[in-house]
Amino acid sequence: MSGHHRQQITADASQGLDLVLAVADAHPDAPLGDAYLGRTTTDVLAHLHAWHELFAGWIAAHDAGDSVAYPAAGFTWRELDALNEAIYEAHAGRDFAAVRASLVASHERMLGLLAALSDADLEAPEAFPWAGGEAIGAVAHECLGAHYAWATETFEAAGLASQ
Repeated sequence: MSGHHRQQITADASQGLDLVLAVADAHPDAPLGDAYLGRTTTDVLAHLHAWHELFAGWIAAHDAGDSVAYPAAGFTWRELDALNEAIYEAHAGRDFAAVRASLVASHERMLGLLAALSDADLEAPEAFPWAGGEAIGAVAHECLGAHYAWATETFEAAGLASQ
């Protein structure tokens, strides 16, 4: 899992969240137009939070020895657009401050989950067989730093910048 060790995942995540929040705080609930399906900065924060919650659910189910719904119950990876739409619908209309607080809390929870995993488990694809051959560290990076980079790019495409 070259390049996705715990320290790098955490550093990328923390830096990425800082950038996302700087823009979102400067433009709370700002419309993003075509950059993100006519949605808002609040919707982006809710999307990020929801994926943290999915990750936490995967780990909880795995730890309990239960079947893991990956990516989510009722969805396959081929239905990612439908899953993201369901996430949007579940969070649409939420208050910016509440969504922001949820995101910060779920980010911290993600970092705690990462800290609890051994280096071997983070890097070994076979440690979490439900992840389809991906190491859980790479999955975590996608739900954290890579997702924050997507959010930042979306904000930039909408013409938003931190102040």
